[in-house]
Amino acid sequence: MGHEESLLLVTHVPMRKGPRGWQIDDQTAAGIAQWRQHFGRVTFCGVDHGDAGAGSASWVDADGGVEDGTIHIVALPWAYRLGAMARHVKAVRAQLAPLVAQHRHLCFTIGGLVGDWPALAAQEAIGQKRAYAAWIDRVEASVLRNKVADAPFPRRLAAAAMAPAMEAWTRHLLRHSRVALLQGRDTFDHYARHAPDPHCTYDTHTHATDQIDAAALAAKQAHVASGAPLRIVYVGRAAAMKGPSDWIDVLERLDKAGVPFTARWIGDGPDLAAMRSRVAASGLGDRVDLPGFEGRRDVLLAALRDSDMLLFCHRTAESARCLIEALVSGCPIIGYDGGYPRGLVERHGGGLFVPPADSTALADRIAALHADRAAMVALLGAAAQSGTLYTEDALYAHRAELMRRG
Repeated sequence: MGHEESLLLVTHVPMRKGPRGWQIDDQTAAGIAQWRQHFGRVTFCGVDHGDAGAGSASWVDADGGVEDGTIHIVALPWAYRLGAMARHVKAVRAQLAPLVAQHRHLCFTIGGLVGDWPALAAQEAIGQKRAYAAWIDRVEASVLRNKVADAPFPRRLAAAAMAPAMEAWTRHLLRHSRVALLQGRDTFDHYARHAPDPHCTYDTHTHATDQIDAAALAAKQAHVASGAPLRIVYVGRAAAMKGPSDWIDVLERLDKAGVPFTARWIGDGPDLAAMRSRVAASGLGDRVDLPGFEGRRDVLLAALRDSDMLLFCHRTAESARCLIEALVSGCPIIGYDGGYPRGLVERHGGGLFVPPADSTALADRIAALHADRAAMVALLGAAAQSGTLYTEDALYAHRAELMRRG
């Protein structure tokens, strides 16, 4: 393979400088390895987040760990402030222009406005009259509005001004794309009408070998049928958009209703300290574990296999990978309704949803499951069945086929 099978990916993925050069997170490295199976040459552009990178992540070296002669890693400057973008935009466009020209297939993970180098790459592709694939993970304008909901008035005013411009720019780039990869049902429903060839896609790094086996599923169902306390889990950042306050609301309501349970939130983030304080104040410290960051994938999947439900309270429409990982592990997904979670279980089931931001309804739904263990057993089986649909190899092959249209 040569120029005809080359792929340029311009993304927002964080990179950092390690002791031996550039580093990327291990899941991104796994994704790049997947792209290499479908394209002869891959150039991957991420964003330099400095020495710290994106908080807690499992980092791998690009030099020697990822780059092998057919894979090239490019770090673009961090520019998520107007001043920084103004300083860098001319140089970055000059850097992107030859990359756009030199690669047969182009894919840009558009999201945001300020510092959105993938959008700049799309603009360059339009100027060169090149076809490209637009990849969108979430409705960024909604994420922005949610992020500043409790912020001081000047920040909310700035966000109110930026969100419409962000939305209009995204739609413009979608209209000029050859194909759109829209992550999850929420993103697809929001943007599909603006793209000439839209497709609903999913992202996961689970394999067929990660699927819960029949014996483990049967043991899990027997545990639930015995009436044992419900084992609740969530895996993700302790940040406002994930709804950690709502998550604890639900646990407090279950406690007051006399529903026996244990719960774990695995992940760190800016709200972790507040979560720990609230759990202690609620007297739930003996049943709720907040261990912080865990980067070992096998440990995370084991935690999901050992749990009876993944309780999620996402405050924004997003395509959280942990929901797929839960289904693969035979762990039902129970939380706030949205196109993404509904889409994951629309064929085989394995999820229960309540209106967004209604923690009372969510606690009531879980209490009803506690009282109906036969329904809970059936839900476990349905979740495992839905999980068989989502493997890394199949999903990457699907997206690679779509990217070839770009």
